[in-house]
Amino acid sequence: MDNNSKIILSVVIVSYNVQRFVLDAITSVYKFCNMNVQIIVADNNSTDDTINIIKQKFPDVTVISNKTNIGFSAANNQCFDICTGDYILMLNPDAKLIDDSLQKMITYLNTSINSELVLIAPKLINTDNSIQTSCWKFPSPFQHVLELFFLNTFVDVTKYNLNELQNEKSVNFLSGACILMKKTTLQHLKGLDVNLFWMDDVDLGKRNILNGGKNIYFPASTVKHHIGQSSKKNQNVVISNQIISKLKYYKKHQQYLYFYTSIPILFLQIISRIPLFCIIAIIKPMYFKKVKAYFYTLGKFFNYLIFGNQTIG
Repeated sequence: MDNNSKIILSVVIVSYNVQRFVLDAITSVYKFCNMNVQIIVADNNSTDDTINIIKQKFPDVTVISNKTNIGFSAANNQCFDICTGDYILMLNPDAKLIDDSLQKMITYLNTSINSELVLIAPKLINTDNSIQTSCWKFPSPFQHVLELFFLNTFVDVTKYNLNELQNEKSVNFLSGACILMKKTTLQHLKGLDVNLFWMDDVDLGKRNILNGGKNIYFPASTVKHHIGQSSKKNQNVVISNQIISKLKYYKKHQQYLYFYTSIPILFLQIISRIPLFCIIAIIKPMYFKKVKAYFYTLGKFFNYLIFGNQTIG
């Protein structure tokens, strides 16, 4: 990085016990970003020596070392506060650039109408190079009914047909695994909502649209995403926030019909999973972690409904 040149791009990465992946992500940015780039990593108290290895291998990377796991949204916001680039890229630690096509998204932002309120995301591909779902329609109680009975595998009302999308398209919201925006856009949206872990990208897209902006799926650029590496580490946090953040999201955006309709559906989802995974765990003991996680979620669920507890974890 040329210290005398203006920073064009700030790349923000939040890590939690994914050392190998975050090192690959950083390497890919330096390899494929042909511009002056600032990389900021906020580490949420990893125990795999992530911080020391990053400092050794990449001394130019700015590292924020959190003493506890403060969550994805809060850690991103820490990074946002010290970004100096004209553009900001949110990049998951288990995602990486595979070519220089990020420049196409930057060019799009420079040439699009009202680009101050545009969030743009690339086509994401899986480890095996298949297309990964990376944009969705906003959630609804009907979606939760499908999930309750595992029917979302066959009928997913939230997905776009990405195989048919060859050009950029305005969508409801984008995957938080990789989102590019102008710094002025981020300042307008004021970062991520720390109370909506696992729904933070949904909320970001919603607020952008409510402010007159657009969320653009941009398949001309491609990023590889080894999905779910950080989330494997703590099933309690993942499952509880996947479920409860939906209610928080509806309440925040005053979708009270959705909020009250979803309460019994999500409750049934929690209590139905406990005996189901108990049975599966007899054959596959690893599923006992899911049983514990759903018991944990049940307590968090009632805690939120009764006391309005907004904390994650």
